[in-house]
Amino acid sequence: MKNLSKVVIVFCSFCTLLFSACGNGSQPETTDQLAAEAPAKTVAPTEIFANNYVSVVKVSLAPGEETAVHEGNDRVIYSLGDYTIDWQEKGRDQGTKSWKKGAVHFHEAGPHSAKNNGTTQAEWLAFVRTSAELPDCSDYSLENDVNAVAADFATQLFDNEAFRLTEVVLPPGARIPMHSGINRLIYSLSDYQIQYESDKEGKGEKTFRTGDVHWHEGCEHALENIGQGEAHFLVVAYKKM
Repeated sequence: MKNLSKVVIVFCSFCTLLFSACGNGSQPETTDQLAAEAPAKTVAPTEIFANNYVSVVKVSLAPGEETAVHEGNDRVIYSLGDYTIDWQEKGRDQGTKSWKKGAVHFHEAGPHSAKNNGTTQAEWLAFVRTSAELPDCSDYSLENDVNAVAADFATQLFDNEAFRLTEVVLPPGARIPMHSGINRLIYSLSDYQIQYESDKEGKGEKTFRTGDVHWHEGCEHALENIGQGEAHFLVVAYKKM
C-alpha cells in the first residue's frame, strides 16, 4: 500500500510539472526573438573636423543600430562601404536606401535619422556647411581646378550649386601642375607623402594618414607624390552661394 502511495505521489508530481511546462501551449522565446524585440542601440555621429565654416561628421552603424533624430545643415555624403539603411527625413519615412562604396549624394538641411537594416557595417562621411559665410576667394575659380589640369588622376564624383567633390588617385612620382582651388576640405583615403606648393604657403613636404582631414582656403597650388604608394584623397570644394 505504501509503495502504491509513493507511485501516485510521483505520478501527480510529474503531471504537475508537465502541465506547468506546457501551460497554454506557449514556447520559451529564443535568443533571436528576444534580440529582435529589444530596442535598437542608438549611436551618435562623430564630428572628426570642424572650423567656422564647415564640419565633417562620420557615422558608423553596426547591423540593427540607428541614429536618433538630429538636425543637419546642407551636406554631401560619401559612402565608405556598401550598406543598406532605413531613412527618415523631416518627419517622413523615406524607405530603404542602398549605397555602394564611393557613392555620393546630397541632402538639404533638416532633421533626419538612419537605421542599419542590413548585414554589414553602414559607414559614411557627411561634409557639412555651417551658417557662417565662407572666406572670399573671388580671385580663384573652379574652371581651372584639379579636374581641368589632371584628368588622368582626378574624377569628379559630384557637383551642384553648393559642393563639388572630386576623387584624386596620384601614383608615386606623378605630379599635378599649378591649378586653382576654392575653399575646400581634403579627406585622406590612404597614407601618402607629397611635395606641396601654393601661392599662400610656399613649398614644402606634407605627410597624411588615412582618415586625416585638413582645410584650404582659395589658392593656386601644385603637388607631387614623393611617397612609395598612391596618394588617394577627396577634394570637397565649398562654393559661395
